Amino acid sequence: MFWAPFYSLTLHPFNLSQVNYFLTLRFPLVMLETIKTIIVSKIAVDEKEKILDYTEEKFFKDGFYKTSMDLLAAEMRMSKKTIYKFFPSKEELVKAITNRFKNRMKGIIVPLLNSDKNAVEKLIGLITILSKTTTKISMRLLDDMQKHFPLIWKEIDKFRTEMMFNNITRVIDQGKKEGLIANYPTPIIMNIFVSSIRATVNPEFVVHNNFSLTVSAQTTFKIILRGILTEKGKKFLIKSFNEIEI
Repeated sequence: MFWAPFYSLTLHPFNLSQVNYFLTLRFPLVMLETIKTIIVSKIAVDEKEKILDYTEEKFFKDGFYKTSMDLLAAEMRMSKKTIYKFFPSKEELVKAITNRFKNRMKGIIVPLLNSDKNAVEKLIGLITILSKTTTKISMRLLDDMQKHFPLIWKEIDKFRTEMMFNNITRVIDQGKKEGLIANYPTPIIMNIFVSSIRATVNPEFVVHNNFSLTVSAQTTFKIILRGILTEKGKKFLIKSFNEIEI
């Protein structure tokens, strides 16, 4: 073992030449082993990220259910064994992509809602983020999620609900202080927000009514915003129409 010679040194009077000999003999080998470990670790991380990057794009476009591990391996020119090394099953791969997506969304949304912008600007920014996101997600993906991975769908629903309650609540209260949002009880506003998003931004509703996710999300937010904004808040909203499309 690496440290064994030091243990033996403690049993005898301290011998500096012995230590120098040990370091001269062993240190280069230890450095090589460390560098090798770092290189191997980096290769593993790169492989894992490559799988996640490609699979996320593929799943978002074509859905989970009909995209087989054989197809993914073939398109990435990679053995299935390599994929299974990181993700023992398709469900584990779906979970990893879902968790990475949630963390990415959180990393975008939370800084916006914690910024110095006024409440209306923050809410409009949120609509913009969600609109850009939903354009990348196919209906097949959400349908697959609900039908074939219901537990993962529940995690997504839990995530978006917590994100709304934990973050938008503060924005609503901020808007009231700024005179931009009407002084309705915040819990009622938030429950309207959450219930509306759950009702309209889901595969069953969108497919049945022949909407896109983007249109459904944008329209829901616009209706809610116009219902809770004061006249001052609506002026900010109209001003923003010239800057972004919602």
